[in-house]
Amino acid sequence: MTTDFMTVLWKEWKEILLQRSAGGSGARQPLVIVLIVGILLPLRMGPQRFFSPEPLLILTFLAAVATSAVVADAFAGERERHTLETLLASRLPDSSILLGKIAACTAYGWLITMACVVLGTVTVNIANWHGQILMFHDAPSWLGLILGPPVLGAAVASAGVFVSLHAATVRQAQQTLSLALVVLLFGAIFGFNALPVSWKAWFAQILFGWSLTELILAATGIVVLIDLALVLAAMARFQRAKLVLD
Repeated sequence: MTTDFMTVLWKEWKEILLQRSAGGSGARQPLVIVLIVGILLPLRMGPQRFFSPEPLLILTFLAAVATSAVVADAFAGERERHTLETLLASRLPDSSILLGKIAACTAYGWLITMACVVLGTVTVNIANWHGQILMFHDAPSWLGLILGPPVLGAAVASAGVFVSLHAATVRQAQQTLSLALVVLLFGAIFGFNALPVSWKAWFAQILFGWSLTELILAATGIVVLIDLALVLAAMARFQRAKLVLD
């Protein structure tokens, strides 16, 4: 299975890179993201704010945004290019196809995020050079950088693959995924506001009582469970005969 998984991963990764380098708005989007988050934002924030734990939220959600930009193509793109039948006719296991596509999209979002981190670090050091290298120095920041982007990116990738499985076009898959993410975001906000006061107090106690490391680990654990649920749902929805007929 490992060889099959790597085959799909490499295939998807090449297709993502080819599509991003083919010109048009799709090729410019990563450059714009890296320019804003990797250069302009660090310059405005300065070293004190950029190397604090707060920007990690921006970098984590950046991975989700970058992943969502490519994951809609996972199956809908194959359907548009008329290559889905060839892929499904291969002897590759279902799990390798699904996990390979999810991993490729997750890796793309993670690499965009890491490029912004590296470029932001270089930018801040050049703009504020005093003979000493500036960088993230506390354990929670490193923990957030290591766990946050890939875990949240994997959740978006899993959801995107689930949507893309039966989407007729890439545009339809993108619209459905975007709508689902917006509904989820506002649903979480309104749902929290609708909670009883005692529940809100309990959440506030956790938020202000736990250390940042504990919060990061707890959030990571919750998102990992969501990842697993989405992957299982995608596997249950993956049926080769129906995908060919769609």
